[in-house]
Amino acid sequence: MFLHLGGHLAWYDPQKRSRLEIQLRAPIALIDLLDQLGVPSAEIAVAAINGNLVSLDDARVANDDRIDLYPPVGGGMFQTQTV
Repeated sequence: MFLHLGGHLAWYDPQKRSRLEIQLRAPIALIDLLDQLGVPSAEIAVAAINGNLVSLDDARVANDDRIDLYPPVGGGMFQTQTV
């Protein structure tokens, strides 16, 4: 299977790679795979398998899958001004 760790999620790979190829012995729950890889599920805002959005709690992955994971995105500050 191919795993893409978007944004800062590559920090959790020991080699800081954003794209990994992983061979699984059998299909596995995505949440269990993340645990084995040391990627905190709380850091995942968007997960997709083969281009389809999935829930981390329900998704299962196999060797022929492509998984894309992305953290929450934020930035900047919004200020209001009273006139």
